[in-house]
Amino acid sequence: MQRYVEPLTFALVMFPLAAALFTLPYVLYSYRRYGSILPMRVLCVYAFIFYLMCVYCLAILPFPSADTVVTQHVGLNLIPFSYVPEILTATVAFSIKDPSTWMSAFFASGLYEPVLNILMFLPLGVFLRYYFGWGRRRTVLTALALSLFLEVTQYTATYGLAPFRYRLSDVNDLIHNTLGGLLGYAVTPFLTGFLPSRERLNQLSYQRGRRVSYIRRLMAFLTDQALVSGAATMLGCFLPRNWSYVALVILLGVLAGQCGGATPGKLLVRIRVADAGGGSARLWQHLARCLMLHVGVARLDIFFGGAGVLLSFLLLTAAFLGAVKGGIRNRPQTMFDRWTHTMVESSIPCPQEDTP
Repeated sequence: MQRYVEPLTFALVMFPLAAALFTLPYVLYSYRRYGSILPMRVLCVYAFIFYLMCVYCLAILPFPSADTVVTQHVGLNLIPFSYVPEILTATVAFSIKDPSTWMSAFFASGLYEPVLNILMFLPLGVFLRYYFGWGRRRTVLTALALSLFLEVTQYTATYGLAPFRYRLSDVNDLIHNTLGGLLGYAVTPFLTGFLPSRERLNQLSYQRGRRVSYIRRLMAFLTDQALVSGAATMLGCFLPRNWSYVALVILLGVLAGQCGGATPGKLLVRIRVADAGGGSARLWQHLARCLMLHVGVARLDIFFGGAGVLLSFLLLTAAFLGAVKGGIRNRPQTMFDRWTHTMVESSIPCPQEDTP
């Protein structure tokens, strides 16, 4: 069992890095698809990522060093169930009455490798059926494809990164892994019966997405701010940079008025600005919001120099405290919403059926 410890430990150590790289794309995807981030959905997705990392690490680790002495060449086995004669002829000390012999007999008989290969792909079938909602055929083909990918990786010595082939590419692994995926698909109703269904997760996600969270707003603001700042920097080579920035902020407000209340950042997370009384917001409301956010909060130094940084900080602090107060009262409204008599709403429809 010791040879499994290193790959699983490596997967555990590398998982935070993989999760960090995946977080921003996943957050953007969730906001665009559902308008919210559901904790249960996050748990399923990150558990699936960790599982795939464990499977891959178990297939390629431990990695041999260049100075390792090769005592036996490994290659390719295309004979199905070639291990059966070995199991039938193995002599093991086993007694049904003595539990201490069970584990040693299991590993000595040669049964452990087929069984572990089946169990390794069992969670794949569960994930694909429960979370992704895939059918049996698609699940089996995916298990086969993943297993084939791992066998090709082993046969090519991890695509030439290893000094030699150190793992046997075996057709039996394809059979057992695919069987494991099919078995996982079959037992999913028994293993996930206490969990909310995929349809229920979708329903909850859409319901929460109707209320625009502060994080969703912040992502829209940061996207717009990055676009305006980047464009102002480029225009600064030909025009005064500060006034180019203000002109671009005004252009952003005009663009929002012409695009149904959505700036590029808001389009990214699928939200829009509307009049607080209902209907579309007017042009002056969009201009006022953009100037307050992208000049008042971000760049008051344009007009007041160093003092503008302090004023922007005070304005941002006031906005933050107002947001906290609104969150406590379950009314996600900022002072910019009140001053411009606007509201931010989700532009995502709530379909009857959807896929994750």
